[in-house]
Amino acid sequence: MEKIDEAIDRIRELECATGNLEDRVEEILEDYRVANKNQISVKRDKHLDKDESQAYRVEIAGQNQPIIVLAKSGYDDYVAKVTDAYSKS
Repeated sequence: MEKIDEAIDRIRELECATGNLEDRVEEILEDYRVANKNQISVKRDKHLDKDESQAYRVEIAGQNQPIIVLAKSGYDDYVAKVTDAYSKS
């Protein structure tokens, strides 16, 4: 399994404060040595929202395939739980 696949598997298990989601995704990618934080861009992508989950597009400099992260906020809108993460071709 490649490092990027391992990182995506870890992102799928992520639960954190809603405002920290982007930072945590960057940290995971950096921990798995996929890319440095300054090479990673995490942006909200409303066009890819699915089943009440909010979509985030993760782009890594030099790679053509972004990672899509779907996360759902809890009842109090404080905790975000990732419902899926995948590489978009």
